[in-house]
Amino acid sequence: MNTVNVAGAGVVRFFRGAALLGVLVVALLLWGIPVYSRYQVRANESNQIQVNELRIQQTEQLVQVERQKAQIRIVDAEGIAKSQQIINATLTDRYLQHEAIQAQMTMAGSPNHTTIYIPSGQNGIPLVKTVDDNSAAEPAQEKAKKTSKGD
Repeated sequence: MNTVNVAGAGVVRFFRGAALLGVLVVALLLWGIPVYSRYQVRANESNQIQVNELRIQQTEQLVQVERQKAQIRIVDAEGIAKSQQIINATLTDRYLQHEAIQAQMTMAGSPNHTTIYIPSGQNGIPLVKTVDDNSAAEPAQEKAKKTSKGD
């Protein structure tokens, strides 16, 4: 009977030790969860601060890019203004007539031949008008109606 009691006492001690160890492990885990949660919140806030700083830097870069684009547009407009001043200083009626003739030659080679050139003005520069098929037929029909009513 002594051997049974000694063996039973060892098993009981083992289970008590295992239970005590299990309770200790569970207690440590439960104690560590709030700590982990607190550190995770701090880490998340730190990450959010870094993300916000990156967004601020990106926005500053976008502002700088837009300023540079505006400067490019200003320089482009200044170049156009200077070229217009040069052209206006040297622009003559003969040059305009030459450009009109060049435009007529270009349009004459196009597959659309509904363009009518009407010379007008003192220097003979033509006014250019495109005739639509429907708009050309309508005035003829209106003239026919007016003449038939007048009879």
